Amino acid sequence: MTVRQLILRGLVGATLSAALLQLLIDCSIENVACVGLVLASSLGILLYMARTRALEIQPLSTFAIFGFCTTTQLGALLAQTAAWTALRSSLYTPVYTFGVLAFYQAIAITVHATYCLFTTPSAKVTPLRSLLDGMGLYRTPSAGASWVMGIVGLSAFPFANGPGIFNKICSAFIFLTWAPFLLPVYRIADPGRSRGPLTSAVLLTAYALLVCLLGMAVNARAVMFLGVVTVALIYLFVGLRSSTIVSRTALVRIAGLALVGLGISAPLADLATAMEIARASRGKIPPLEMIQNTLTLWGRPYALQKYRAAKDAATRTAYDEKYIANPLLARFVETKFHDNSLHFAGLLTTQANKAKLADITLQSMWATLPTPFLDALGIKVDKDKLGFSTGDYVVYLSRGVPLGGRRTGSMIAEGITLLGGPLFSLVYAGMCLLVFAIMDLLTVRPLSGVPTMTPLAMMRLWTLFLYGITAESFGVMCTFYARDVAQMILLYSLVLGIASLLLRRRSTRAGPMSLLRGLEDASH
Repeated sequence: MTVRQLILRGLVGATLSAALLQLLIDCSIENVACVGLVLASSLGILLYMARTRALEIQPLSTFAIFGFCTTTQLGALLAQTAAWTALRSSLYTPVYTFGVLAFYQAIAITVHATYCLFTTPSAKVTPLRSLLDGMGLYRTPSAGASWVMGIVGLSAFPFANGPGIFNKICSAFIFLTWAPFLLPVYRIADPGRSRGPLTSAVLLTAYALLVCLLGMAVNARAVMFLGVVTVALIYLFVGLRSSTIVSRTALVRIAGLALVGLGISAPLADLATAMEIARASRGKIPPLEMIQNTLTLWGRPYALQKYRAAKDAATRTAYDEKYIANPLLARFVETKFHDNSLHFAGLLTTQANKAKLADITLQSMWATLPTPFLDALGIKVDKDKLGFSTGDYVVYLSRGVPLGGRRTGSMIAEGITLLGGPLFSLVYAGMCLLVFAIMDLLTVRPLSGVPTMTPLAMMRLWTLFLYGITAESFGVMCTFYARDVAQMILLYSLVLGIASLLLRRRSTRAGPMSLLRGLEDASH
């Protein structure tokens, strides 16, 4: 059995087991219908990856579709079953929600299969690919360059939170933080590279601990756990494409890692809760004191349990995000957000409200462009007045809840409301085709061999896994693919180029250069 077969069979087995257990948890018609929809949708993408060459031809976009299924349907099934909770629990319209998600996933798979028919695994030189190649997008960074990028991202880490321009610039560099974690992946992909001494593992462990400490210091839960998730997804991706035969020793290691993962899940969930409690002091106390407060709260399980109980018992408002009990897993399952948006958007029955939503949608899409460009086109968009999410606006129109909560919305619910189901299905198919083409540009296509992700794509893998073929709104989708992707490529190329120039200077003087070369030597 290969690694790929092991992973896919394991996922199929887990899906079937969870579906059967759900029948014991809640055998109502509604829950059984939800389980059936999720089961069909999940098996659909798993069989698509197992029985076709999609992962070889278009690896990144295939993984993005799998991510959509995992974060909206399969993840909900596994998490709720593990908590012995009905899949339909806490959802407004569970059957409709899972039906809509399964339907649009089917559209994405259909478009993807068609796109793969007209794509070859080998490289096809185009002017745009030649430009990106010249910018270094398809080049594997050296160990030293990876450490330089990581240090740049880590340095921007403490300044990423805040509304100012400087804070936004710093936040744009954060994805570089995960560059050093790719070094073991490069060694797996290139057998010619040395395996790396123990020093490399020690350096990466120390670096990971530093990232965690900085995350606690600035109380950035999402960024802190993002590194762990990104690395895990990268290895999952590598495993799904691996034809290596699994030995007994490897099985024991995989089982051990699984047990370790289960063992640390509860402490990590407690840490997430402790950081949520400590958030009230963010920006009010020194970073070291913030770390100490977080660790102190982490060591008080009764205080954490009391906080969770109080949060659960709080009076529910017109809007509710409670679905997954585990606070850590809850960040990786988007089902409730789609359910909320589909429910509240369905309450917008008047043309006046739909017109208001359409106006905000259009403004948010125009806001993707720089202000000078908008002024040149004569388009008036006040970006300062768009300080709310589409999720906020939908709940505001339907229930009168005040704006400003940054509630997560659903582009699918927005599209169905504004365009109607049939028309939006066609629009969504076109959007998927465009998105797959962009992801294709983030794929390395050698003259011979198997295509794979660029280092940049691996650094942003969690974003592509979570929101690759969907988003909070049309505006967010446009912002990411029309602006953020180009911005990431430019920043990545800039820092990579600077790092390469620095490392070419073989200075023997003590100082930063000798440190960088020492890191490079230790990582090989």
